[in-house]
Amino acid sequence: MNVRIDQLEPELAQKLVSPLRNILHELRYTLPGQYQLRVSLLDAKGRKKRSDASAENWSPESGRIEIRFEPAPETQKMVAPEVSYGADKRSSSDSLQARLLQALNRAESTPGWNFVSLKKFRDEILPGEPFEPGTFQPTDVHWQEAIRSAIDKRLILVGKVPNPKSPQFPVTSIRLNRLMPEVQAVLGHPMKDLDFHPIRIKGEPLSAIILRERR
Repeated sequence: MNVRIDQLEPELAQKLVSPLRNILHELRYTLPGQYQLRVSLLDAKGRKKRSDASAENWSPESGRIEIRFEPAPETQKMVAPEVSYGADKRSSSDSLQARLLQALNRAESTPGWNFVSLKKFRDEILPGEPFEPGTFQPTDVHWQEAIRSAIDKRLILVGKVPNPKSPQFPVTSIRLNRLMPEVQAVLGHPMKDLDFHPIRIKGEPLSAIILRERR
């Protein structure tokens, strides 16, 4: 029976949720009951595998597994109902994404900061983003979705840095992918053309010279 990626991912989440909750409990982390485990199968470069692809196309030897906790669908509907604060839902999402990228750009420029912690950015910096009174006020759920979307689009890159207080638990860091046109457009700093342009040199091809030297 051919199992698809979108069928295997929820099955993995169901099998992993109890062990992970127990581990977090032992480490004195309390996970709210309204959160659920989400598992994503990624390729070797960290890109999401196609949902309709066969699970046989993913391998633990060459692929990656991303595990995260997120609000359950019922919680999202209760806390974050659909709200339109622009021309349409898409423009609203794009607007929030732009604010997210701008906030991360400021955080990366903070004097003395060698990196930006995902947890600090999500829990402390974004909630302090100012919005005009009477306009849409994003909740934590909105920000979490915006972060997840930006990471999926490779606008934000995720990494690990050493934790001086707890070396066994590296800190998850984030940074802007400044090579992406979307990021450049938001920051207003388009980069010059970085494409490779070969230069023609007169004479015989280099490959011919190498072959001749081997004889």
